[in-house]
Amino acid sequence: MIFTCEEHIDAAIDEYVDETERAPDLAPVDNDENRCWFCGKRAIYVVGS
Repeated sequence: MIFTCEEHIDAAIDEYVDETERAPDLAPVDNDENRCWFCGKRAIYVVGS
C-alpha cells in the first residue's frame, strides 16, 4: 500500500503498477496520521489493496 497526497496520486499509481503489474485499488484515507510516501504531507489516498 502506498499512502499519497493529492499532488502525488499519479506517481503512486505508476509505482504500484510498476511493482505489481496490476491496476490498484484506490481508497480515501480517513485519519490524519498517515503521510504521503513521496513528500510527507498528510495522505489523502491509499493506493493498493
